[in-house]
Amino acid sequence: MANKVISWLEETEEVFLDDSDDTDADPSYGDPVELRENESDSDISEPTHRSNTSQTSRSRSRSPIAQNSYYLGKDKQTKWYKDAPPRNVRTRQRNIVLRLPGVKQIGRDANSILECWNLFFSNSFIDDIVKYTNIYLDKIRSKYTQQHMVRETSKSEMNALFGLLYLAGVLRSNHLNLDDLWSNDGLSPEYFRAVMPKARFYILLRAMRFDDISTRAQRKQFDKLAAIRSVFEDCVLRCENCYTVGENVTIDEMLEGFRGRCSFQQYIPSKPNKYGIKIQALVDSRTFYTSKMEVYVGTQPDGPYKCENNPASVVKD
Repeated sequence: MANKVISWLEETEEVFLDDSDDTDADPSYGDPVELRENESDSDISEPTHRSNTSQTSRSRSRSPIAQNSYYLGKDKQTKWYKDAPPRNVRTRQRNIVLRLPGVKQIGRDANSILECWNLFFSNSFIDDIVKYTNIYLDKIRSKYTQQHMVRETSKSEMNALFGLLYLAGVLRSNHLNLDDLWSNDGLSPEYFRAVMPKARFYILLRAMRFDDISTRAQRKQFDKLAAIRSVFEDCVLRCENCYTVGENVTIDEMLEGFRGRCSFQQYIPSKPNKYGIKIQALVDSRTFYTSKMEVYVGTQPDGPYKCENNPASVVKD
């Protein structure tokens, strides 16, 4: 037994000696290299320099910053990549389109131009305008000597008024004076004179109202858009009910020219009209269909219509 222990100790000592011999020989140091006459230190280090350069170039090629594969947004954080993402990646839940874009069933049933127009301006819409206009006509009738020109209007007459406005736009005469449109010198179209007198047309334009004038003061205490709130929201709702926008939409502003009395009138020198009412609209980028609109009225009073006007809130709403 003692002999076995002694033999084991001798074997262990030999192993330790072999390990110490291996550690003494440092593999990182080889034989000294003799320089030739036409060589220098830089020539010897050139392969190492080239290998480092190639590794750096490969690392840069893998870096999106070196490739300029994206653009930075104005906030210096949002990245807009130049190349489309791979198609074999699963679409995120929030990006899955659940509804097919296009005209809804209520719009497919319309076969004529008038039926399409009635989808956005229904009979109830015209009836409300006629009712509110008659309220204002009753209020101003006593100021006119020819009271038959200030008589109550009707649905058919209101439709005729809208038709003349459309006709003036088609003929590019919407900026002409009324005297030129109703002139009988042979140069003006006869449609305007055949539909209604010039005085009646002027009075209807002046008296047209979209809300009850007797209750407007109370509603304006918490809503600056009280004068057109009901009919405007009805029109926007009908725009949403007739068409489903696609996956590519945009939100932009447009300035409707208006120089009347308005507390939220805007001045934008870059727009063609410069003065008017600013409307923020959600539009389909492919078909240019307006799905939703919101009038910019500035800071609303405290109440149900008070909201933030920053871009993020507009997009979320």
